[in-house]
Amino acid sequence: MLLFSKLEHTPETQLSPTEVELNTVKSTLGFLSSETSSVPLLLSLKQMEKFVEEHVAVLVQRGLGDEHEISDYQFSEYGADIVEDALPIIALSDIVLKYDMFSLEEIFCLKEKQIIISMAPPKLFTKEMVQFLFEKKITAMGINFLYVEKSLIQNTVKQLVSSVIGSGNLKQIIQLNPLLLKSIYCFKGEICNRAIAENAGVPWKDLVELCWNWN
Repeated sequence: MLLFSKLEHTPETQLSPTEVELNTVKSTLGFLSSETSSVPLLLSLKQMEKFVEEHVAVLVQRGLGDEHEISDYQFSEYGADIVEDALPIIALSDIVLKYDMFSLEEIFCLKEKQIIISMAPPKLFTKEMVQFLFEKKITAMGINFLYVEKSLIQNTVKQLVSSVIGSGNLKQIIQLNPLLLKSIYCFKGEICNRAIAENAGVPWKDLVELCWNWN
């Protein structure tokens, strides 16, 4: 059974995922292209390949590597599956990565209990957006809250993704990972970043209290 069998195959790039049995896939990782230029690639080809070897399905939006002189075909060779548009990737992925902040359309297409990783400038959040994150119980991480240099972003994002893939107990993983404590601004729908909450005009909760409260 194909993971994404409705996509049509073209000879240029692999548009339908490798034939992997669904019960062997631990998670699906989606990469969205950014609208701005000169943005870093969040994971290297080798890092993506490593996830594929660990039974993680990797979906990449067409053109993601253009600025880095990486073709869609190269992503395909390293085990990723190329998808034309962002919204099907969001629909199929457990974890979605984008360097820029998610657009309003992309946010409103998120599915319940999804995990997203991106830049997250507090001033761009509205009350409507954070209410939707709450309704869908989204867990979201902001790369900008880690204050890492661009040269370190790939290894940092790899650590974040590796920590949460296939997680059965997200609270416990957060307790053991300082990067998650620093980066998570929305935990299962609860805004836990004061600046975002104040800009959107909503209450906020401390992530430490959310993850260490066993009641």
